[in-house]
Amino acid sequence: MPSIAIERLAGRTSIVAGPTNVGVVEAQDGEAILIDAGNDEDAGRKLLRACEAAELRIVCILNTHSNADHCGGNSFIQARTNCRVVATSVEAAFIQCPTLEPSLLWGGFPLPPLRNKFLMPKASHVTDVIAPPCQVPGWDIQALPLAGHFLAMAGYMTSDRVFFAADTLASADILAKYHVFYLYDIASHLDTLDALLRLDADWIVPSHAPPTQNVGRLVEINKAKVFEIGNVILEACVEPATPERLLSGLAAHYGIELNHTQYVLLGSTLKSYLSWLVDRKALASRLEGGYLLFEQT
Repeated sequence: MPSIAIERLAGRTSIVAGPTNVGVVEAQDGEAILIDAGNDEDAGRKLLRACEAAELRIVCILNTHSNADHCGGNSFIQARTNCRVVATSVEAAFIQCPTLEPSLLWGGFPLPPLRNKFLMPKASHVTDVIAPPCQVPGWDIQALPLAGHFLAMAGYMTSDRVFFAADTLASADILAKYHVFYLYDIASHLDTLDALLRLDADWIVPSHAPPTQNVGRLVEINKAKVFEIGNVILEACVEPATPERLLSGLAAHYGIELNHTQYVLLGSTLKSYLSWLVDRKALASRLEGGYLLFEQT
């Protein structure tokens, strides 16, 4: 099993770089607090071994949100360490009842292909429910709300002025390759991106981009992609269009090959964009002949 490295970033704050960056904060007496826990049991096992090799004892996992690539390692680590798990109330519900995510994305009880580990991580027990902005009970770590990507995502600022920004930002490479990043609330996501520019931090650590001390350019790239996707959808509504037709067109435009998981992720994100465009009065919706149609105003 390939090992992973704990890389110190500032003071007692380190990261484990990977497909999903994980924070490691050293506390007193060799205790360690993780910020997220990777995507599955294998990731959890590697994190636990890396901490043990560094003579650190995991006592808490601070989950930014309930997507599997952030909480999939919870169950393995918690079973072996009896550590605390901290999350916001809505995300806690999803962490403890993983079927909620594919149910949300599908809009009903999920189809069998949607009951996979990417959408349904193993359940873990959330011991502490927080309501950001607040301090994490027991430690000098601040939790801040990061609305937009998922239902009630949170970011964490350590005492070393390192802010773990979860899925507020995707790297330029990811956006260039995949284009459409899952979003639940477009307007709130844009507000959160603007808030990052005002954040008083020495380092910002996105989950899917390298740590940075100058987040401005990455914020611009992410905002530009949101407006680009919005314009693609808007242009597709010159004539009245159903969500299904718009989904097919969006996938074709960006060369996205749809499997069941991609279908619900892209489809849910598309609907969030449609709600945003209707709120902005760029689109209007109506029902005709049993079909929901969207068209430019």
